[in-house]
Formats: sequence, C-alpha cells, structure tokens
Amino acid sequence: MSEPPRSIARAPTVAPHRRALVVDDNADNAESLALLMRLHGDDVRTAHNGVEALEIGERFRPQIVLLDIGMPQMNGYETCRALRERTWGRDAIVIAQTGWGQTEDRQRTLQAGFDAHLVKPIEFAMLTKLLAALEAGRIGSGSEGG
Repeated sequence: MSEPPRSIARAPTVAPHRRALVVDDNADNAESLALLMRLHGDDVRTAHNGVEALEIGERFRPQIVLLDIGMPQMNGYETCRALRERTWGRDAIVIAQTGWGQTEDRQRTLQAGFDAHLVKPIEFAMLTKLLAALEAGRIGSGSEGG
C-alpha cells in the first residue's frame, strides 16, 4: 500500500491589499517603514522628496501616502496640497510622519489636507490601527498619534 501524499509546506504569501507611498528625505526611514508595510502585505514605493512623490504618484496611484513634513525642495505641506489637486490624490489617505508634534503643527497638517498626524518614531502597530480606522471612516480628526 502506498502512503497518502504529504502536504508540501509552503511559505505563507500575502497578496498586496493596498498601494502605499512612503515619502521621507531620510532614505533609511523611508525604506524601513516601506519594508514593514510590505511585510504587512502592502505594495509600497518610496520617494525622497515632494517632486519625486508626485511623479511616482502619477504612475502608481497610491491609496495611502505617508509623508514627511521637513523635506528640501518641496516640504510635506506643499506636497500634500499638490497631491490633493490630482485625481489620484483626492481620495488617498495622507498621513504626516514628522518629528514636529505641537498643537500648531497638527493644525497646520489639517489645513494642508492631511488626514492624520503621527510623530516620529512611528510605532507600526499604531500606524496599522490608524490606517484601519481611517479606511473604515471612523476617524479623521488629523490628530492621531503622538
């Protein structure tokens, strides 16, 4: 008698479920956050300034944009305003990722069109909860994180 076939162990695969763009002039920060998001199943691109973010956004059409504020050439506020003017950016979830966390900073991100404001270093668990809540439409005050 032959033995029943054994199941072959396979590495788990996670299909990308969101397109995300991580924008930070610090390449290590951008790549680290992008790696965590990829491990979570997202399709992620990175950019290191606002101009590059807008160029990538036109082709990639991200659903989520994690955007640093303090960048050369075009800061995060300018980049957010510009992407909100584009078809692909109108409905994207845009989250500020910054070292600036005062009340005035949070108000300025709201005025620029951000959906939320996270202060670096970003805790990935907090980011995933925030994204889930924003996607579900339960919050949008722009003052999440700390």
